[in-house]
Amino acid sequence: MDATILNLGSTSPDDDVFLTGPRVEVKAGQSVVISDLTVSDLDADRQLRQLVIDGKVSVSVANETVDNASATVGSLSPHALPKYTVANLPTGFVGRVAFATNGRTGAEGAGAGTGCPVIYSNAQWRRFEDMATITA
Repeated sequence: MDATILNLGSTSPDDDVFLTGPRVEVKAGQSVVISDLTVSDLDADRQLRQLVIDGKVSVSVANETVDNASATVGSLSPHALPKYTVANLPTGFVGRVAFATNGRTGAEGAGAGTGCPVIYSNAQWRRFEDMATITA
């Protein structure tokens, strides 16, 4: 399949990214198309996943070039969410997602969180279910 990798940085050379997996440089503000990839290739590339998580690059897959793992067309697999305890959630940016391993859902008591996905919004990490600020 064809994957388009867009460098979300400004035009500063400091924002240029070199991807070691496909051995390609993506200049700040530009994109490259990499052919002959599989979804497994994208999921296995830790450097690329971290750049996506950090908001430095985006990855999209053209529908007409999908391999047989079409369920993940358009993004990296959701199992790639980085995991943190609530106390160790990093500084976020709007739209950043993670998994809070001890995050509480609405029915769980203090100190008894079993974990939940979270999103950074309005300067807080919030649980998906009701957008309440996440607690442990």
